[in-house]
Amino acid sequence: MKLMSALQRRTLAILLLLLVVLVLVRILLWPLWLSWSAYGDRIDALATRIEVYERLVAGVDTDRRRLEALQSSLPTNDWYLSETTPALAAAGLQQLLLQQVSLTSAQVISTQILNTNVASPLPAISIQVHIRGELGDLVDLLYTLEASQPVLFIDNLTILSNPRRRVVTRGTQRVDIPSLDIRFDLTGYTEREGA
Repeated sequence: MKLMSALQRRTLAILLLLLVVLVLVRILLWPLWLSWSAYGDRIDALATRIEVYERLVAGVDTDRRRLEALQSSLPTNDWYLSETTPALAAAGLQQLLLQQVSLTSAQVISTQILNTNVASPLPAISIQVHIRGELGDLVDLLYTLEASQPVLFIDNLTILSNPRRRVVTRGTQRVDIPSLDIRFDLTGYTEREGA
């Protein structure tokens, strides 16, 4: 140390002091600055989220009025079977099918109520249908069932040619057995109680 001049010792002391200050800043203040910066970013993100929520809250009344107007202008009651219990709804669905088939020359051979999934959002009522008829009757019937109200769905449609096609004479009258055997599942929905 005696070999160094006073100026060199001061310079070395200042450099050592600066080095210690830089190390202290790096060790102590840099993590604090990083956490402050992270907190600032988080505050900005939360402020943006608050602005979005405030805009949403401001529009709730308008959206609620618009929803009520849409619900009143498009009643969904006509979409569902009117009966409330599954047995009555199935009977009503069978009656509706018989009414539509009576408008054609087709014949209902049988109907059977099917068990449906009870855990679905809306209670489904399904019947299995077996009819005999001609192609024109089938097209008219399927169109009428799917285009009418309540909303009905046809699944598992099977159309087979009737192998027993023949003309039968009953007394003085000739009866033509239809050429197609038609089977399908007809499904309608009832409103969940309290909806």
